[in-house]
Amino acid sequence: MDEKDVEKMLGLYNITCNELPRIKKDDPALKEHDPAGGDVIKITRKSQSAGTSFYYRIVIDG
Repeated sequence: MDEKDVEKMLGLYNITCNELPRIKKDDPALKEHDPAGGDVIKITRKSQSAGTSFYYRIVIDG
């Protein structure tokens, strides 16, 4: 996500980056994206019962 979108999302949920769940940079789900430590990613999940849900994670080195 770009910085503008991150700020908008943080304001929408009234949280800080420190309050986001973390995901390790070497997580297999991220291998195609090559994020840097500190990046915020948006995960989109679809299900029949819940429709489309969005999850946000901050990338950490590790």
